[in-house]
Amino acid sequence: MIKIGPAGGKSSGKAWDDGCRDGIAQIFVSHGDYINSVQFQFVENGTLVLSEKHGGSDAPKFSTVRLSYPSEFLTGISGSHVYGNIRSLTFITNKRAYGPFGGVAGKTDRAFKYELGEDNKFAGFHGTAGTGTLNSIGVYMKPMTTLTNVNNAKVHIKNEKV
Repeated sequence: MIKIGPAGGKSSGKAWDDGCRDGIAQIFVSHGDYINSVQFQFVENGTLVLSEKHGGSDAPKFSTVRLSYPSEFLTGISGSHVYGNIRSLTFITNKRAYGPFGGVAGKTDRAFKYELGEDNKFAGFHGTAGTGTLNSIGVYMKPMTTLTNVNNAKVHIKNEKV
């Protein structure tokens, strides 16, 4: 797997890592002016698995994103962060965008965007979280394992350590 990020306050909060999964079915977001917490329902070996909640729980808004797994999958995530906290998040699938969740970015906010491509390359999330907010977020991406050439012959890619 390829580990991307995290964006946000990498040195603040407690590190969390949901590891690599087969897919994602739901995303739960607690938010107000910032992202207070996120939680994910993954698909693992045909079973739904709920992650731990990352961040705090006191927020004026709670949103649920339900994906039409397996035909709908994440192709990207974008948002902004400021002062070591995630301000906003948008989850992008092969069918639509969900969000933005959280507050409106200000002049000092820094934007981030992870584009995973139009095929199902998403594998999981990682980041840091404090007791009140989500501090950072990153993703795992599955690398390509086969390559189809012009004659539709498949070529297998072997991962080797150098």
